[in-house]
Amino acid sequence: MIEIRDIEALVASFIAEHEGYFLVRAEVKSANRIEVEVDHDTDPVDIDTIVALTKHIEEGLDREKEDFELEVSSAGLTTPLHGVRRYRKFIGKELEVLLKRGVKEKGILLSADEEGFVLEVTRMEKPEGARRKQAVAHQLPFKYDEVKSATYLLKV
Repeated sequence: MIEIRDIEALVASFIAEHEGYFLVRAEVKSANRIEVEVDHDTDPVDIDTIVALTKHIEEGLDREKEDFELEVSSAGLTTPLHGVRRYRKFIGKELEVLLKRGVKEKGILLSADEEGFVLEVTRMEKPEGARRKQAVAHQLPFKYDEVKSATYLLKV
């Protein structure tokens, strides 16, 4: 069976020569079905880069020794966020975050670091002495291990 560390090493060698790209996910499933997902810090991933990465991985593996199926793709806008670089790409954008405890939050991603991220959530609250509810912004910090999924909210 093809080892995941071999795939990750091949992707890393490709990424080292292509500034701004990073590995989102790599898996080796049963029957040597390899899935690789990449992204770029600022730009969309173009088809030429996907083709080049696919060829690079194929050249690093030996089909004569062990057959495999390879799927290389880019992380789409609706792909759940994983990893600090992916979160940082969406700073200033609206996310939907589902926490492991079942709570769902929607808000603007303000920042992301190695520990977690901060989401600005607006809630309708009635301030003391006021007659009506008003929109009040709250900055909610989250640790990555608290999050079940986080996705970018596409506005149509």
